[in-house]
Amino acid sequence: MLAGEAIIIISLLFFGRNLTDGILTLNIVVSTIIYALYFIDIIFPMVNFGDKSHKTIGSLGIRWFITILYSLAAVCAMIMMNIVHPTGIQTQLIIHAILLFMLSMGIFSSISSSEKVMDVFLKEQQTRSGLEEMKKSTQNVQRKLEQIKNTPDDIILKMTALQDNLRYLSPCNNPDAFELEANFLTQMKTTQDSLFDIPIDYDKVMDSIEYCERTYQERKQLFSTKY
Repeated sequence: MLAGEAIIIISLLFFGRNLTDGILTLNIVVSTIIYALYFIDIIFPMVNFGDKSHKTIGSLGIRWFITILYSLAAVCAMIMMNIVHPTGIQTQLIIHAILLFMLSMGIFSSISSSEKVMDVFLKEQQTRSGLEEMKKSTQNVQRKLEQIKNTPDDIILKMTALQDNLRYLSPCNNPDAFELEANFLTQMKTTQDSLFDIPIDYDKVMDSIEYCERTYQERKQLFSTKY
């Protein structure tokens, strides 16, 4: 990077000997900004494959569009104002200030796109977390029942069927779905606690499982709405 910057400065000093110090400095600054826009991705890669949300991917299009657009506009402006139609330092400063403002707006849009991707990812995680907890709690109860001797077969069969049925639930961002998932988890926690009673009240356990089955059926009828 430093070698490239040195080449830029030496080239501008050599070919811009007829320019005033102010215009020459301005050209060096603008050229450095253009160079940095392309080189910075090597130091700070835009795509982080460790980020599960992949928020940077959502902003790649805007980022590269504004980078290429600014680069072309800034280079063309320098050629026009220094070679084709020489212009004073004040006019050049205004033109480059406008181009930098456009660049900053593009970068802001790129950042906003990344935040939107992250927001969608977090909402999806929220809608999935309830289902994952339901499956995990049901699996824990199922394992506990299988470890207890003389557990009635109908209870084990119901738990196995409930565990299998949970695979068919889809993530849902409906508030009613969140409430049903919370009720399911609460009741399943009650079922798990009942397995530590001595003796175990299997009628109570069966009632809890049947409640979870009804909750599952209600939750199955709900689907996601648009964000």
